[in-house]
Amino acid sequence: MIKVNLLKDQTAQVRKTFAKPTVSRTGLIFLAIFVLIAGATGTWYFYVRHQVQAGTQKRQQLRQEEARLQKLKKEIEKYEKLKQLRQSRIDVIEKLKENQTGPVLLLNSVIQSIPREGVLWLTSLTQKSDRIKIVGFTQNTEVIPDFMSNLTASGIFETVDLESIESQKEASKFSLICMSNSKSQAE
Repeated sequence: MIKVNLLKDQTAQVRKTFAKPTVSRTGLIFLAIFVLIAGATGTWYFYVRHQVQAGTQKRQQLRQEEARLQKLKKEIEKYEKLKQLRQSRIDVIEKLKENQTGPVLLLNSVIQSIPREGVLWLTSLTQKSDRIKIVGFTQNTEVIPDFMSNLTASGIFETVDLESIESQKEASKFSLICMSNSKSQAE
């Protein structure tokens, strides 16, 4: 038969002792290495993250600058086309000016000979061989001698003579007879 004592055992109580953990040097070294690696990895992570953010901002700035430069490039191309168009027009005008002959040169010389100070307007210019007749009006007859001397100085006319002056109400009508230097130049 088995007896069970339900009362507290009267035996001596022994204190339980817990095992003290012992720290090994190898574990401490591994722990230190782990902490250093974790710190280095964390530092590297923040550095790389900062570099990525800086690179992203730089990329956005460069894209904006590229868009601005593309816009400027289009404007420059537009102005270059305008410049070429104007230059081609200028070239055509220069070519026409170089190819001017006879009547055009004669008219240019007459127009450039009109005095700037006086009021003088021309009504007709006729040419028969090397004889040219210029008819016009002026409010001040003192302008006519200046006009005649300018015509002579132009080099196209050999002689410039006053044919007539008629005084009218508001202006005086005049006519000049000019002889050109050569037939080929005036025709």
